[in-house]
Amino acid sequence: MGTVFLAEPILRPAKEPPLQREFQQATGQAYSQARHKLFPHLQGRSLAHKTYRLCRFCTVLTRRIGMPTLRAAMSTHAGVGFSEQSHSDKAAIEATRAALAEARTDRCDLAMLFHTAKHDPSTFHRAVRSVVGPQTRLIGGYAGGIITRNHLGYDGYQCGVAVLQSDTVAADLFVEYRLNERGEHEVGRALGSQIRHRGYDVHAGLLYMYDSVKRFSPVGGFDMNIATYLVQGMAETIGGWPNAAGMGMIGNIQFNPTFQYFDDQVNQQTAMAIVFHGPCRLDTIIMHGCRPASGYHTVTRADRNVVLEIDGRPALDVIAKILGPESDRGWEDYPLFVTLGVNKGDKFGDYDDEAYANRLCMAIDRERRGLVMFEPDLTPGTEIQLMRRSIDFEYIHSRARRLYGELGDRTPFLGIYIDCMGRAGSYCGSAGEEGTEIQKAIGSHMPLLGMYTGVEIGNVAGRQQPLDWSGVLCVFSE
Repeated sequence: MGTVFLAEPILRPAKEPPLQREFQQATGQAYSQARHKLFPHLQGRSLAHKTYRLCRFCTVLTRRIGMPTLRAAMSTHAGVGFSEQSHSDKAAIEATRAALAEARTDRCDLAMLFHTAKHDPSTFHRAVRSVVGPQTRLIGGYAGGIITRNHLGYDGYQCGVAVLQSDTVAADLFVEYRLNERGEHEVGRALGSQIRHRGYDVHAGLLYMYDSVKRFSPVGGFDMNIATYLVQGMAETIGGWPNAAGMGMIGNIQFNPTFQYFDDQVNQQTAMAIVFHGPCRLDTIIMHGCRPASGYHTVTRADRNVVLEIDGRPALDVIAKILGPESDRGWEDYPLFVTLGVNKGDKFGDYDDEAYANRLCMAIDRERRGLVMFEPDLTPGTEIQLMRRSIDFEYIHSRARRLYGELGDRTPFLGIYIDCMGRAGSYCGSAGEEGTEIQKAIGSHMPLLGMYTGVEIGNVAGRQQPLDWSGVLCVFSE
């Protein structure tokens, strides 16, 4: 697919830096004393966090000594760049320079880089590093496609880079390795434990990602790393979830092997996380794309992520009966089409899309007449419904506007959109791209980086829940 172009946005003017000289004159020696007094209580915290705490202390101090309070302008700058050049080094340089230009900075603390499987990962990584320098933290990896505030594309050479520079907002990075060998649950526990030991407050924002593809063979197909087990492991050790969202990374719809970036490493089989903390907040909302198309049925037999029987009959037979004889879809059409929903709300109440977790079929088990799902949580006894896909552009736009409206007086500095690859127009058969509604509603207000993914993870009924056929919109603000 080619790139969809929108009108170039109007960039916000750069904010003026805090009046540091006047601040220091107002506080004098008390500032120096406060710094030494406060820092022992902040051992192990980032410089940005210490700076933020000192600025808060000085604001209180100026009030106590009768000076007028000086309100510092927002000191966080973010930008997103895009390219679809076929040469990996040129694409990386173009996207990174565009991100820095949008952020109106020549340096950054953090760079998040994503691109399709058509790029060479080592070349791309090296080129980004050549632009941002050795001090910048790097994280990211493969995506099936990229969405920015004025570009959208997939299945080509699309890439996107987001940069962040801030005096107050800090980003800490975490990684665990050998996901396919250690298992998703163990890796999840280790990742959650790392995060817990840093002692973040409730306002921290967590973005986490993992390699979706466990094994790949051109002949034998692929196996997936299971998000359900990863999230369960994290939940056991993280000690209380901050606002969070996650993604399973893929490079294309064929689920070829993927690569991830962590600082100067180019890896496979990792699970990674970014925690944003300081005077910032993460808000999220889920964009569902399905509605119930049947009554309730019960899974009666399953083997991990293979649903073998529904209502005591082979799963493929039950789905064929629900679809009816007039359906033009046979068993071979079920992968990336059949979607089963689990209602975690009131079973007999009005339809509430926020209470549903949808599960997408990724293959069929012809020999056992079963449905191979992306996740293994459709266990015996689970009540399910066949879901009808419905990409409602007005619904997506209104949901995005709702999230933006809930920010209140906070200033957004970066939007992240985690979007199911199957929702791309070429794969779901829609007349347009639902990502354009995110561009209109969010991209006009802040830098936006969206990635097409294999699995999306969001908050359903108060718990982190792996999703299929969904989008998770994230907005960072301060």
